[in-house]
Amino acid sequence: MVNSSDNRLKGYLGRFKNPLKRPPMGGITQRFARFAVVRKTYSLFKFAQQYYFSRFYSPALNAAETSVFSWHTLSQHTRNMHQAGVSLGLRLPENMVTEILDYALKTPCREPGYQRNFYISEVHNGHLADGHPVMRALVTASPGQTCPAIQQLLEDPFLLTIVHDYLHYHPTKISWHLTWSIASPLPHDVIRQTYPPVSFHYDIAGYNFMTAYFYITDVDENSGPHVMIQGSRTGKPFKMLISGGCQSDEAVMRYYGKEKELVITGSRGFGFVQDPSCFHKVIPPQTSHRLLLQIRYS
Repeated sequence: MVNSSDNRLKGYLGRFKNPLKRPPMGGITQRFARFAVVRKTYSLFKFAQQYYFSRFYSPALNAAETSVFSWHTLSQHTRNMHQAGVSLGLRLPENMVTEILDYALKTPCREPGYQRNFYISEVHNGHLADGHPVMRALVTASPGQTCPAIQQLLEDPFLLTIVHDYLHYHPTKISWHLTWSIASPLPHDVIRQTYPPVSFHYDIAGYNFMTAYFYITDVDENSGPHVMIQGSRTGKPFKMLISGGCQSDEAVMRYYGKEKELVITGSRGFGFVQDPSCFHKVIPPQTSHRLLLQIRYS
């Protein structure tokens, strides 16, 4: 269970506009995980492996005995995930939010393409003191260093139960990212050129995968809301599957329709789970930085 920011810092996937040419981690076959049939086949394989060979196969999980979430909402979250690929309404305790925010304020950050570490307090009006514009700041912990509140979430049995229900197997890799999206005065077109997540895209994060997201700062329409297209984890047009992960707003809206778009806002501590093979993006913050904790299961 690690903070896997290294490849994000290097822009590992972003260098390849065509996802067929991307060199994904974990083997060459993983690049085909954009296809729903591949993800389903992998789930069946992992389910069989863990069910029939349980005495030889031990999932690398350290599930805690208690959860910070309410168990009576579990069935609603699992149902939402299967129906739309997203479920809203998780809520972190305030003390955990405060702990994660304090950790992010005190831990150095990096931005892809920029050579030195910096703290979020050094960013003013979207720039560092040397004039470098900052689009995002990845909180970069030292190896083995994890905020205790984040570690607690990595082991939360409620989240792991949702993951098992959706993927049909126990995840064997859990990674986390803590990322500031920076409020910038730059035009949207300029931000889009240097910050790919502001364009609609889908993730290829393993042979199969899902993600939990938590807003650590208040997020409204002007402070970096996450946007996703409900149900778009399957049924993508073939052209979108082979032409590249990033698509224009016009192309996505033309195919799926505005009614499928979900703009997700919430106060600090608000969380949700999502299948990141759905199309999604972040709207660039305008009024304040957004801090997002992302936990990825594969």
